[in-house]
Amino acid sequence: MAFTYQHDLDWREHFVRYGFALRRGLVGADCCARALQRAREIVDHVDLPLSQWTSENTPTLHTPYYEGAGPREPALDAVYDEPGVRESIAALFGSDEHWDRQRNYYLFVKGYDAKARPSLAPRGHIDFASPPAPPLYRGFAFQVALTDTEPFGGNLTVHPGSHRTIQKALIDGHDVASSPDLPQEAPWEFVAQAGDVLFTHHLLAHSGNSCHGDKHLPRVTLFCEAFSHAWVQRIDDEVAKQGPWFRSLAQNGPCENDPLNERRLEELRRKYVRDLRVKAEKGEAVGNAYA
Repeated sequence: MAFTYQHDLDWREHFVRYGFALRRGLVGADCCARALQRAREIVDHVDLPLSQWTSENTPTLHTPYYEGAGPREPALDAVYDEPGVRESIAALFGSDEHWDRQRNYYLFVKGYDAKARPSLAPRGHIDFASPPAPPLYRGFAFQVALTDTEPFGGNLTVHPGSHRTIQKALIDGHDVASSPDLPQEAPWEFVAQAGDVLFTHHLLAHSGNSCHGDKHLPRVTLFCEAFSHAWVQRIDDEVAKQGPWFRSLAQNGPCENDPLNERRLEELRRKYVRDLRVKAEKGEAVGNAYA
């Protein structure tokens, strides 16, 4: 059965319970317009109507912008300065003190694919290709829609509540990557208007999808990180009182961080940023996620 977003819940409680939260119109129209204009320049579609961005003439982008790894993009960076974004990050962490102020994000672009079908991926994944994924972490992600989208328009889909199931499996010592039978609820599709933001838990199963909507619209989004200064080392009832994000990590009871896995993943991240810096200096194209 398709999931119905629970609009009667406070958005922070929705994040805790289901692993994601939708905030409509959080990024202002002017900020979206400037970011979209920069995206148009990047894909060389300055004057081309969005309905004419296709898989034939538009590169599919998952381009990372990490602080310290290359030139900044002020028009894209600016989403982090939007008052609603900053207030939401502080609200999920429980205070303004936790966020490390880093602006690390990806520009995602996907044009209409005439050869695709209007369908959604039945199962999702988590963004830790090098297992094991960590039951505890240092933050969350959020996607900013820079344009209006439509059903089956290449949108992100998420599987409600999967953050709890996946964390429980990790705590119990299971290899989530090799557990295709791990139950997942039916996907919920992030059909957006420009400026809408979707906040997601690091263990929420999700997927990209083919872009084949009725209006032939592309997907143009920023996939952003909001990290705390340090990893959570232990979660229990007392730590969970700090804020909704901490409570989202406490759904399966007390849990300890694995410092060896933390160091391994942090080194992977540092290597990824170093590689990005080298490629930027050489003028080479950069790849996808580090983990």
